[in-house]
Amino acid sequence: MRINLLLNPANHSWIIQKIAENLATGLRSMAIDVSITEDIDEGADLVHHMSWIFARLSTRQPSTMFITHLDDIYKISQVRKTLIDNVEVGICMSRDSMELLVAHGCPPQSLHYINPAHDGLVKPRRTVIGITSRVYPDGRKREDLLRNVAQRMDLSAFEFRIFGQGWEPTIVQLERAGARVQYFNETGDYRKDYGAIVAAIPFFDYYLYLGLDEGSLGTLDALAAGVATIITPQGFHLDLPGGITHPVVSADDLERVLGEISAPRQMRTKAVATLTWQAYAEQHVQLWNAVLGLGQMPRHPIVPNPPDAGMQSVERVRSELLRANALRPRRLLSAISHQPAFRSIRRMIDRMRLGE
Repeated sequence: MRINLLLNPANHSWIIQKIAENLATGLRSMAIDVSITEDIDEGADLVHHMSWIFARLSTRQPSTMFITHLDDIYKISQVRKTLIDNVEVGICMSRDSMELLVAHGCPPQSLHYINPAHDGLVKPRRTVIGITSRVYPDGRKREDLLRNVAQRMDLSAFEFRIFGQGWEPTIVQLERAGARVQYFNETGDYRKDYGAIVAAIPFFDYYLYLGLDEGSLGTLDALAAGVATIITPQGFHLDLPGGITHPVVSADDLERVLGEISAPRQMRTKAVATLTWQAYAEQHVQLWNAVLGLGQMPRHPIVPNPPDAGMQSVERVRSELLRANALRPRRLLSAISHQPAFRSIRRMIDRMRLGE
């Protein structure tokens, strides 16, 4: 299979070019011959237009096109006409966009969707838990609860920023459980140490105190900074209206709370875990094989129903937006400029704009 990714000059140096280059890299890793050009590669088996806007009226080879950003009826109309007259399959970025096109008369057999990929370069920031207390030989601060939990669960989602002496044995356990620890031992100058604590507290996500000895003055500083708390429901903690975000008494309580805090983060990262550029390329190859008669049209993935988050409102507002945009002069002018008779002129203008 030889694939030609057709990239118009107007799509250089931004997202569409990035997608084209990453798609090409994934294809080459599968030993597929691929070219990225501005003009059609006549030797290709299939042409994929990286933007539906610049899809040619005809190609000798079968062709597909990438469909994005449909926010007026002129764009939808152009997509519909291109699918009927020229391009075999339009590839949307989502089921939602595909269904929007079908609802506006586009042939469903000519539409497919492949979710976009991401680079995998962005890593989640660890949740920062702050501690501002000493520990003592008699264990009054109950740091043993934290060591207990460190033996039970993975703490790689967390970073502990600890102020106060005596935490070394606990830090060893936390790091073994995958946590990152920043330890600020005492200097002997309490004013200097307290200044460092005051500067650090606003950057905590949670303030932790496990003692049952009346309460921690650090709790007051944390609340003054608007920081959520994981603290024991005792002493003057009980006299702070809304001051206890997560009450904890036992190691089981602490394990449960840390699990509840880390679960949404894990769910969010899992949502995009499979959206790799390699998977993106593989899904295109499956589709292109079907277009070339070398395989079956891939099925759309089964996804759970979306959360009830105002979907009816979205449909209403989107319909209003499509109608409103149809009346805007710039939208109408843009639609006219993309008609076949004007494409060569627009292409010339794009080349001039890019200094060619």
